[in-house]
Amino acid sequence: MLGTSKPFFVLKGRQQGFTTVITAIQLAYAIVRKNFSGFTLADRDDNTKAIFIDKAKLIYNNLPERLKPTERFNSVNELFFDKLNSSWRIASATSNVGRSRTLSFIHYSEVAFFHCALADLQKSIQEAAIKDALCIYETTANGFNEAKALWDSHACHNLFYEWWKTPEYVSNEYEYLTNTDTWLTKRLETLEKLGLSREQRTWYAKKYSSYIDKSSIKQEYPCSPEEAFVSSGSCIFDKDEISEYLSTFDIKSRLGVFEYDKIAHPIMSPEGKLIGCTYSIENIRFIDTPSGFISIVDMPFCESKNQEQLKKPYVIGADTAGTGKDYFTAKVLDNTTGKCVATLRKQYIDEDLFAEQLYCLGKFYNNALIGVETNYSRHPVRHLRSLGYDNLYISRSMSTFKDESEKHYGFITTSVSRPIIISNLVTIMRENLQLETDRETLKEMTTFIKRDDGKSAACDGAHDDLVMASAIAHYIAIDYEHNTEKIDTGNDFLVSNFSTLPQNDTFLEW
Repeated sequence: MLGTSKPFFVLKGRQQGFTTVITAIQLAYAIVRKNFSGFTLADRDDNTKAIFIDKAKLIYNNLPERLKPTERFNSVNELFFDKLNSSWRIASATSNVGRSRTLSFIHYSEVAFFHCALADLQKSIQEAAIKDALCIYETTANGFNEAKALWDSHACHNLFYEWWKTPEYVSNEYEYLTNTDTWLTKRLETLEKLGLSREQRTWYAKKYSSYIDKSSIKQEYPCSPEEAFVSSGSCIFDKDEISEYLSTFDIKSRLGVFEYDKIAHPIMSPEGKLIGCTYSIENIRFIDTPSGFISIVDMPFCESKNQEQLKKPYVIGADTAGTGKDYFTAKVLDNTTGKCVATLRKQYIDEDLFAEQLYCLGKFYNNALIGVETNYSRHPVRHLRSLGYDNLYISRSMSTFKDESEKHYGFITTSVSRPIIISNLVTIMRENLQLETDRETLKEMTTFIKRDDGKSAACDGAHDDLVMASAIAHYIAIDYEHNTEKIDTGNDFLVSNFSTLPQNDTFLEW
């Protein structure tokens, strides 16, 4: 068997030899296996010739004659061995390439630089692959494009190869370490913490000094996958800080989902007829599972002191999926520190089931204040209320026709509120990026840009659902003064005000 259940995606820096190695592997298969058909796609014609002549033919021509199979032909872009009925071919990437073939091995060389749509290629050459074909996408990054989308989709086995794993990347020209460039100084400190030798750091400093556009080094010789994919547009978060943080990111979390018992309570008419049901959620438990969509970094804090039960206050910001392929998301914050302690992210889930997971998450974290974005749908909030959740965020808006404010359960994202909550999140992340403990949220921040129309949002093809949930969570953590009133949800309860909850010395006076 050649391949695995998924293709491989190799993301690497410049000149690290992967094209040569993969070409040699394909050639080896072609000369020792029967009925093998290998195919390499290059980004442009000159690279096609370079791979075939400088790599494949060089290797093949240096083999001992007794190891060379009988050739039917040896052309400018294909080797075919007739007795084995095996071949290896290379071509430039075009929409219909390879459509009529049956392929055992496909190598997409520098896939991020292809001029045709990757989606079209997958309809043509990828469909020509046999069941157990080995497929390898290999590239340096080239901004936020289809290759980045493929990497983020987790449809492949993602393999990031740091530049310092190439042993040749060393230098003893130590004078380059005296460069006083602020960004380089900070980067070299990070590389030292990662355990890189003085010679490796010197090579990096020398390479940095050689660039006119200094930012090029982050794409050509990245220290993390997030740094490799440099998005277009002006990122409103500090992308360099996030990349540095991600390069040493080692936060452990539990992955799972809440299970619970959903109990029906019949509603009877005065005549004794069943006219409906209400529901309650009981026996909540968190189940660890690799297929879960809730990651927990810190468990909820609760302890007994002086015969009193002390509980930390928590807030939850939630963003519904809206339209298309967005995600349902939620961020749980410890409101004594602002730290993210749990994250929910699920692409396809019914709104009522999403609300029930929010219910469990809120109860789990000491009856947390939950603020759900309600622009696309109010059903999750309605469902939370029907279940009797007693700590929902209430926003207010001024009526156009009446000189009074109107209560609205959930968070309304408008042209006024959106820039406010985003600006607040940017400030918090700039002052203490370590408050964010979820890798996917940090990755979304690297592609959250200021568009030409002035709006801050995810760049094309990216998601911002976690960013928006985080922005809502951090905002409602400081804006809870109107949650001290009695609200009618079919039950008699009071929405908690954080000022009444037990505080300790670390509570932030927002």
